[in-house]
Amino acid sequence: MHNQTPEKNIKLMRLMKQAIDEDLLIPSYHPLLQTRFPARKTYLLGCHLKTSTGQLIPFNSLRKLAGMSDMEAALDRWMAGTGLQALKRMHLEQPEATIVIPQSIAALHNPEYPRWLDRQRQREDLSSRGLIIGFRLSQIAKDLKQAKNCTEALHKLDVETMIDQFSEHPAAIKILKVMNSRYIGVAPKLLNADDELVHRVINVCHKRGVRILLPGIKRPQDVNLHWSSGADLLEGPYIHPATDDTSFCFSPVIS
Repeated sequence: MHNQTPEKNIKLMRLMKQAIDEDLLIPSYHPLLQTRFPARKTYLLGCHLKTSTGQLIPFNSLRKLAGMSDMEAALDRWMAGTGLQALKRMHLEQPEATIVIPQSIAALHNPEYPRWLDRQRQREDLSSRGLIIGFRLSQIAKDLKQAKNCTEALHKLDVETMIDQFSEHPAAIKILKVMNSRYIGVAPKLLNADDELVHRVINVCHKRGVRILLPGIKRPQDVNLHWSSGADLLEGPYIHPATDDTSFCFSPVIS
C-alpha cells in the first residue's frame, strides 16, 4: 500500500470510510488452534474490503489507511461490534468460545474506551467470558502509563487483553510485566528467529501465566515444534485458512 500514489490512497480512504459508514467491510475469522483444548472455538477477527474492480484490501492495509485518515476509532468500533456479535453467536453453541478483537492506539489512549466497550457488551447481553482485546506492542510502548490505565480498566471488567507483535526485545518482557496481559501474539520476526529463542520467550511468559499465540504457521513441522515447546494457540495457513463465518471447529483429537 505504501508504494501506491497519494491519489490512490485518497481514493481508498474514501472507499474505506463509505464501507465503515454503510457496513460494507467483510469480516474474516482466523481459526486459532488451542493446543490444550482443540475442539474449543477460538478466532482472531480480521476484515477486508473489496473494491469495485474486485481488488481485496487486507486488514493490515486497512489499519494503515485508518491511521492515515483519522478513521482508527471508526474501524475499532466496527471491529468491536462485529466481534461481540460473533462471540454472542458462538456462545449459544459453545459457552467456552473465544474471540480476539484487534484494536488501535485510538482505543488504547481513549479513557472512555473500556466503559464504551462494556456498554456494547451489555447491549448484546453478552458475558465478558472469551472476550480478548488485542493491542500491538508498539502502540503500548508509545504511552505505557495510558496503556496500563486502559488494560487495567478492561481487566476490572473481566475482559482479557493480548499484546500483539510481541518481540524478543528485553523491553517487551518489561512491558508485559507492567501490563499484566494474559495473552501475547508473537511477531513474525520472532518466529523466524532461532527456535531456542522462541522457546525461551514461551518459558518466560508461561512463568507469568501468559498464554502464547504463534501466528503464520505454514508447515506441519512447525506445528510439532511449537506444540512440543508449549505454545498455547496456533494460527496460519497450515492450521486453517480464514473463514467468512464462525461455523468451523477443530476436531477434538488432532492427528
